[in-house]
Formats: sequence, structure tokens, C-alpha cells
Amino acid sequence: MDHVLANVLHERVFAILSQLESASTPQATISLTSAWRTLLTLHEQTDTGACKACGPRWRKHMCSVWRVATAYFIRHDRDSSPP
Repeated sequence: MDHVLANVLHERVFAILSQLESASTPQATISLTSAWRTLLTLHEQTDTGACKACGPRWRKHMCSVWRVATAYFIRHDRDSSPP
């Protein structure tokens, strides 16, 4: 996967996780976001573009963990799109 796109996705997902960890968030949500952070950190890209945990087969595409994170945390708000 393109390093620039990977960095943008990484920053956006971790920003959303930070928002979820706000002071008014229940402890269960904070534990869940902490688990996501740990999992995503284990699956970061290496300098060659491979996933640290999954290996070099994911050099050109996101590994399955990052695909799921992107699907859950990076969504287009369809309700706010113009008619």
C-alpha cells in the first residue's frame, strides 16, 4: 500500500481513537480503544511496506486488521451528503 495513504489512515484512525477516549467516556470504551491501539500498533507497516505481524504478503495492500479498522473508523457520512 502507498506509504502516504497508509500514514493518513494511521493518523485518522488514531485520532478517532483519541476522541473516543475523552474524559466522559465509560471505562469499557477506554479499554476497547486501548485494545484497538495495541492491535493496530502490532500491525503497523515496516519500512518495506509489509505488515509487522502479517509479513510481506501485504506489501501492496492493507492487511486484514487495517482493512477492518478502516471499515469501522473511517466511514463516509451518507446522511450529510447533498441530495
